[in-house]
Amino acid sequence: MFKIILLLAFINPVYAGAPCEFRDKVSGPGFKNAVWGLSVRDAATGAELVACDSARNLVPASILKLFVTGAALELLGPETGFRTRVYLDGTVSKGVLNGAVYLRGGGDPSFGSGLIKGAPAAAEEFGKWLQALKKAGVAEINGPVVADDSLFNGPALPGSWAWEDVGNYYAAQPSALSINDNLYKLYFRPGVRAGDRAELLRSEPEIPGLRFTNLMLTGPKGSGDNGYIFNFPGQYSAVLRGTVPQGPPESAIKGAIPDPALFAAQEFTEYLSTHGVKVGGKAAKLEGTKDYGAAKFLAESEGAPLSDIVFYTNKRSFNLYAEILLRQLALAKGKSGTAESGISVLREYLAENGVNVSELKLADASGLSRLNLANADDFTVFLSAISKKKFFGAYLASLISPADPDATGHVKNMGVNTKLEKSLKIKSGSLSGVRGYAGYLTTKKGRLLSFASILNNYTAPAAKIDRLHEALLLELIEKY
Repeated sequence: MFKIILLLAFINPVYAGAPCEFRDKVSGPGFKNAVWGLSVRDAATGAELVACDSARNLVPASILKLFVTGAALELLGPETGFRTRVYLDGTVSKGVLNGAVYLRGGGDPSFGSGLIKGAPAAAEEFGKWLQALKKAGVAEINGPVVADDSLFNGPALPGSWAWEDVGNYYAAQPSALSINDNLYKLYFRPGVRAGDRAELLRSEPEIPGLRFTNLMLTGPKGSGDNGYIFNFPGQYSAVLRGTVPQGPPESAIKGAIPDPALFAAQEFTEYLSTHGVKVGGKAAKLEGTKDYGAAKFLAESEGAPLSDIVFYTNKRSFNLYAEILLRQLALAKGKSGTAESGISVLREYLAENGVNVSELKLADASGLSRLNLANADDFTVFLSAISKKKFFGAYLASLISPADPDATGHVKNMGVNTKLEKSLKIKSGSLSGVRGYAGYLTTKKGRLLSFASILNNYTAPAAKIDRLHEALLLELIEKY
């Protein structure tokens, strides 16, 4: 076994007989109770080259997104775009629609997205719908705009997501009728001194009916965003806790829209009103399902291609997109649009691609739940299988390279100004006490490796763990 394992061997005292030369090496502050699994494979042959407790189940965090994005590219297709459709339900007489306008969500996460490059703003799509209304002879609506998000059903969020996460943008509800990435921003003015109350300035956009109890404080200079929004889907009374940094004139945090579909109806209602179309009813959300047989199709908006959604799901580790893709997998197989059905389809797909799912536990698709359990072998087996697929180019493009301009977070700095710059494609994941790294590495001999490393229960600084993994990857380049 190669020397770099010596750097990592102290992380985990037990390797359960796996061929890891330094299985008995344990030392170092921050890793006393840590558990670590590592797997490296030749992607072409699937042969495992390095295995350090690689079959031990651990909490993987966001590298779990590698599963759902790979499955989506194959089962849904890279060019697929999800559609949002508009219907008129009623009769038109003398320019008045005696009835309602329905917005029928097709599970498009990119509608009005501020994240996906090239995705039109919601107002741009609203403008197209307005022109379609005028063409249909509608100048006034005496009923409401109704949002239909019934394509997805079941619980809005996994029950195992942490209370401190729910209400924040990274735990946004995966609605079948999404808008603006289902998030909003709150802006604060910090106090003069650390510990002072931070003033809530505004919400962008403003969410009708959403009230805030502001307990946000001012943190020290350079302390960053440590603010949290506590709220549940469908609730309109949020509590703001934590700190925003002293120094900048204002700071922003991002929250999850309580009901994205209803907000889409409210926004379109407002757009119509400000563009000369009177809407008599209050924006509403459909309860149950609707038969559109008697309704008139008016317009539709096709979202970004799936390859773009996958790109940002992995590059930005965007949980919302992963959870929506999970539900789309279920629909593609003729099942109900629930997370439970999506997980069933995903497990089948993983098994078909060589993953031993008997010990795999999936609680979501994004990796935000701590109830997810997977091992390093699961990832390298899967990554090796994906490397042989027709869509591999799109999948590989969604992973992060050193100094990647499209990525955010710590891992984009890994390998900068080293041999990794031209050879590493990686996805990382992190929760408190959890770090995961997985992806592909091209060696100096031109060999493509798949790798996965999962570390749990550490207390060492994250930067130290990044450095250890950077050294490991550099050693792999030379050895293989």
